[in-house]
Amino acid sequence: MTRALDVPFFIDSWATSAGVIAGGLGVGIAGGVLYNLLMAVTIRASRAWVWMASSALVAWSTWVFRRAGWIDIERPFRLVAAGMLTGLANACLATAILHFVIGIPDDPNTRAFRAALRAEIGDARASLLVQEIAIELADKTISLIGAAALVVLLLERSPSGSARHA
Repeated sequence: MTRALDVPFFIDSWATSAGVIAGGLGVGIAGGVLYNLLMAVTIRASRAWVWMASSALVAWSTWVFRRAGWIDIERPFRLVAAGMLTGLANACLATAILHFVIGIPDDPNTRAFRAALRAEIGDARASLLVQEIAIELADKTISLIGAAALVVLLLERSPSGSARHA
């Protein structure tokens, strides 16, 4: 999605979160791991399999926040907070993965943003973390809201879904 839209967001976490909301923690983790393994053997470099840790983190966070009652489109502040907390945790994980496994990306979608941060902060590692925080906060929040809305629209509002909740 990053290349197609020319934005630094991946928005692939929505499916992992939707899997957790609709089918449970195992479904979300399995979907995220499978997605990242397929990407590693097709589109991305072979080391990209490591991103399945991010999917597992997103699945686990979604599960925790769902159990706490925060994944609810009727309580948007909690839902946004869940997305932001997930994004913050994933930013730390992504920074570690980029620094220790993948390498610092030279993505044209984030090059200007990264250069501006580096010029302002002065430290390449700190600017990478700030970049990841900014990107992941938006990415995971949008993904979680989209997943919650999709599950409500498809499962909970369907005739068979409403019979379950009656």
